[in-house]
Amino acid sequence: MIMKLFSLRLTTLKSKLYAIVFASFIVRVVAFFQLPETVSFLGPDEGNYGELTKWIAKGEPANEYPYATLYISSRALIFPATLLNRLGIGGLDSVRIIASIYGLFTAILVTCFFLKLQKARTEVSSFIAHNQNKSLILMAIFIFLPSNLIWSILGLRESALMFWVLVVFILIYHVITGEKNPSKLALGGILIAIPLVFSSRPQVGLVLGVTLLVYLFFRLKIKAAQILFPLVLVASFLGFAITTATSTQTEQTDKTFVESGIRLGNPGSVILNQVDRLSFQYEVNKVDAESAIETQACPNAGTSRFDNYFCTAYRAPFTTYTFLIRPMLGTDVTSSSSLFAAIENTFWLGAFLFVVFMLIRNRRLAFFEPLLPSLLFFSIYSVAAGAYEGNMGTAFRHKSLILWVVLLLLASTVVATQQRKAEREGIFGSSQE
Repeated sequence: MIMKLFSLRLTTLKSKLYAIVFASFIVRVVAFFQLPETVSFLGPDEGNYGELTKWIAKGEPANEYPYATLYISSRALIFPATLLNRLGIGGLDSVRIIASIYGLFTAILVTCFFLKLQKARTEVSSFIAHNQNKSLILMAIFIFLPSNLIWSILGLRESALMFWVLVVFILIYHVITGEKNPSKLALGGILIAIPLVFSSRPQVGLVLGVTLLVYLFFRLKIKAAQILFPLVLVASFLGFAITTATSTQTEQTDKTFVESGIRLGNPGSVILNQVDRLSFQYEVNKVDAESAIETQACPNAGTSRFDNYFCTAYRAPFTTYTFLIRPMLGTDVTSSSSLFAAIENTFWLGAFLFVVFMLIRNRRLAFFEPLLPSLLFFSIYSVAAGAYEGNMGTAFRHKSLILWVVLLLLASTVVATQQRKAEREGIFGSSQE
């Protein structure tokens, strides 16, 4: 009925893209009313966020909540949810609504940016002209890939995290490729959005900050990078200060309390501390997990910092592969949820194989320069998350954050293939003349 109503208007790319967004809105509304009134088995953490929302909405001190640091590391989700809770909506429903709004806003944001690129850049316009159906398919995958859709419907912080990460990258792209004098609105947006990434998940905020600072450092010859580098540095420090740099926090693990907090200090020391804890956290995340990841034996196992770093680097190929691809059909399947993840991972595996094969064949990657910050983030995040995740369940959920980079890679390889084909036809055509 809905498609029939809009069928007469779906004649342009813009109308088709917004039809996909509108369909996602309908799916979200229907899904909200179909979700159980209790915590979903697909996202058991949402119960904790729902309880935290009610706790904060009542005016209780955040540091007295059983998980004292959860609020400061998820404020981007919890704070707006408390506003709904104060209006009489239940805690669990409040976080679900806010998560779903973030998911919808992400779809709208990406659609608007894509349409703006079509008008501003001839290579994007050319790609769309020759690949409109492929563009629509990629957009539909981004919005409706089951895991990505589910995490943004349940009361989890994945959708808030993805939204603010994408806001940062879009604004960075706008400043780098825009006019000589960047708009104050874009710069102000970056200054606000980066701390909000930290407020969605501090670890990702650190990865994002490091990624952008490394990228901008090597681009300091251009004026935009000279403006952005100190701005990103300040924004990252602000995000660090309001989240990670708190009074010492404790995490309850298997009836014991592990000191894992960080007081305000040298951010470099904080990053080293986080790296030092990767292998330990990897083991902690395996506790009581049905899909625990086996720890690969290290030939230089020891207790020193060097041994720790060596083993983390030694295991990186395995842990990164596990993070990106597993669980896979076969022995990795231990439950209905792992079966669901394994089926979807066939898409991830196929996408990676396609990109690698086409990259070897074409020996190029279209749009490489604009993609560079995203690719750098993808690489650092995948390696770091692989070293951190101890079970395939949470790894599968956290992987949704980089879905957009994978889809960009697919689009890039398609364009590179078309460019190579056009060049070959041009060479053969000129020789025949």
